[in-house]
Amino acid sequence: MSFETIKTDFLIAGSGLAGLYAALHASQYGSVILVTKSGLTLSSSHWAQGGIAAVIDADDSFEKHISDTLQAGRGYCNSKAVKILVQEGAERVQELIKSGIPFDRVENSLQLGLEGGHSSRRIVHAGGASTGRVLVEFLIEEIKKNDRIRIFEHACIYTLLSNDNRCHGAMMKLYRQNKTVQVLSKAVILATGGYSGLFQRTTNPYTSSGDGLWLAYNAGAVLRDLEFVQFHPTAFYSRSQVFLISEALRGEGARLYNAAGERFMLKYPEAELSPRDVVSAEILNQIKKQDKPYVYLDVTHLSVDEVRQKFPEIISRIEHCGIDISNQGIPVAPAAHYCIGGVETGLHGETSTEGLFACGEVAVTGVHGANRLASNSLLECLVFSKRAVDYASENLNIKWQVPVPQNELSISEDLKQPFLLQKQVVSKMLNRYAGIERSGEELQVAIHKLHSELKSPLYRQGNEYFFIRMREMLRITEMIFEAALHRNESIGVHKRTDYPEKNQFMQTIRFHKSDSEKLKISNSDVS
Repeated sequence: MSFETIKTDFLIAGSGLAGLYAALHASQYGSVILVTKSGLTLSSSHWAQGGIAAVIDADDSFEKHISDTLQAGRGYCNSKAVKILVQEGAERVQELIKSGIPFDRVENSLQLGLEGGHSSRRIVHAGGASTGRVLVEFLIEEIKKNDRIRIFEHACIYTLLSNDNRCHGAMMKLYRQNKTVQVLSKAVILATGGYSGLFQRTTNPYTSSGDGLWLAYNAGAVLRDLEFVQFHPTAFYSRSQVFLISEALRGEGARLYNAAGERFMLKYPEAELSPRDVVSAEILNQIKKQDKPYVYLDVTHLSVDEVRQKFPEIISRIEHCGIDISNQGIPVAPAAHYCIGGVETGLHGETSTEGLFACGEVAVTGVHGANRLASNSLLECLVFSKRAVDYASENLNIKWQVPVPQNELSISEDLKQPFLLQKQVVSKMLNRYAGIERSGEELQVAIHKLHSELKSPLYRQGNEYFFIRMREMLRITEMIFEAALHRNESIGVHKRTDYPEKNQFMQTIRFHKSDSEKLKISNSDVS
């Protein structure tokens, strides 16, 4: 085992769109270290099928996009953040177009798609439903050519270095080299993604396990809105596979039918293009009334050749599972997809811990409110990662701080299987008690069960990799349950069967660490 200390201006954790875009932009100001716990291409952004929502068409407007975002967010959005998202987002997308990213076109014009909750066609795609992959791969190639960016793959950041409410680096373990690296940095930017990979049925990679949340929390930052987990309405249903079927397919005319062959979304004004919280809740309602645990997404009334041409990867995967889309409906059911909750930030990605920033799905900027508008997530990555870097660059004249020595991280293979078994337990609990519908009684049961798990002697293993993963996974899960329990209302993606109405006195549920190291919850009026 070896040890090394390195210095950098920017330390960026995460290789999704937010992290990659932040790294490229930060390289204009100074040296950058980009860290990912897996390979560069394994991220939710790389898997993202949706496009990027941006005001490009002459018939569209900032006002329309802002209004759609606020309406989808159910009155819980930060209106200042939404205005920034929409206006600066259009600028960021135009920059990507000029940089040469091959967005889909019809003749000489951008092909603009329509998705649920949008009043205009404003979704730009690349590679059909492979927008995330195209963007990520394009940025990775640019990063590899940049000599100011140093990349660490397969590296676990296990603690942030902080004192006096300032973050000044991190400790990380390089798995394959069995090496510990202490990184001293003038700015640390978390772009580690969300936590919906913890759920049993999810569209996310296993790496979406909330690491950035507990790293920030342990460094003194505030977590909020953890009860808001968006379920994507149309994830492919089978016993062995779960994968996303893009909302863009419904934008092109795909319809939803229940097991009885009824097109059930017609009761809503926007039908299949209703916001995601509405569609997911209605699909769950249909499943409760039938024997099959799924409904059907149908494209048989469309031109099958055109559908295959526009969505080649999705349709290929569906047909590989034995579904003939020309005469069969596609079995779908909701799955945990996007976490609105995370690390609380200001309008520049700044957290309550000085020198620590967050952007992308790990951050709560306030743009999504209680329900994310489709295709606003990649836009958020672009807008707020740039804002975080620009803001952080103003303090690069500070000196690197030498931290208190930290213990090196050990890895015990004997704990790997217990960790995986524990993760299965947690995943089932999240799906069971923190799904599309929740109740106070069941959430209390979940918290009691979780506390029983925490009593295991397995959680007294010290500074060991699987022990830390288990401990922090349970802590984040506890926060999700606690947040859902304390929000006594139904709003957006948070639906309480015992509190079906929206509370006119909405509050924001925050978590922060006290001196006694016990979980503290603070309620405050929504901003």
